Amino acid sequence: MTLLALIQARLEPLPDGLEAELDAGLAAARARWPHGPEPDAAFADHLVARLSPSPRIEDLYLAWWCTTGDPAAIAAFEARYGDDLRIAAARFRDLSADELRQQLRVKLFVGAPGSPARIGDYAGKGSLQGWLRVTALRSFVDAARAARSHGREQPLDETELLGISDPRGQVIGSELAIAVKKAFAESVARLVPRQRVFLRHAYVDRQTLDQIATHYAIHRATVARILAAAREQLIADTRAGVAAAVDIDDDDLSTVIRALDTDFQLSLSRVLDAPGSAR
Repeated sequence: MTLLALIQARLEPLPDGLEAELDAGLAAARARWPHGPEPDAAFADHLVARLSPSPRIEDLYLAWWCTTGDPAAIAAFEARYGDDLRIAAARFRDLSADELRQQLRVKLFVGAPGSPARIGDYAGKGSLQGWLRVTALRSFVDAARAARSHGREQPLDETELLGISDPRGQVIGSELAIAVKKAFAESVARLVPRQRVFLRHAYVDRQTLDQIATHYAIHRATVARILAAAREQLIADTRAGVAAAVDIDDDDLSTVIRALDTDFQLSLSRVLDAPGSAR
């Protein structure tokens, strides 16, 4: 059954001109995304629920495709609108543009309990680009207000981290302290936004794996993997950075890193919960 027939079965009579608009819009969508799914009964339902006098079929197709959770759809969406999001996020200079976009991705494509993915709200009455710009701006303004309420984020290289001991049982020496601090800061910068967000949930907000998983509508095992990978990356990158900066033998370096690893939870919690850091 053709898409038009599927729509006719759901909507009588058909609005004037819909057939021509449908043909043109779908042709444009198929030309732009030839790897996208064939419009089916689910798309017919999606379209009928959002019909307007001049429906934007191409935009509605992309939005519907994104509601399926297909990674290819998200990639297509970001390829088309990534520049718009980067420009919008750049206006909020006091906040991390990567984290702003990551939070928006979660709202758009994942949602949360009681708050379904926002991409399903697009009704096709205006362009998807215009709708996205408004949605992104509202999300970023909310994030800016939250940051002002809780204070700005500080990097994870505060001197609290340097309370570990050096191989001689003393508080870490100045040269080694500088190397550890620099290496740790650089390793934090290499974390992806979701890793930093999940670390904050786990070590500052003291949320459980289940609580984080519920908030982002993902499996707890996924949260566990993200946290484990972030921790391993921080330790490994810090070790490599210290080894490259300071003349220290492998045994002493291993002792320093073991001390850092042992105190990781306490140190990270103190750093992320320092006065003025964002929640």
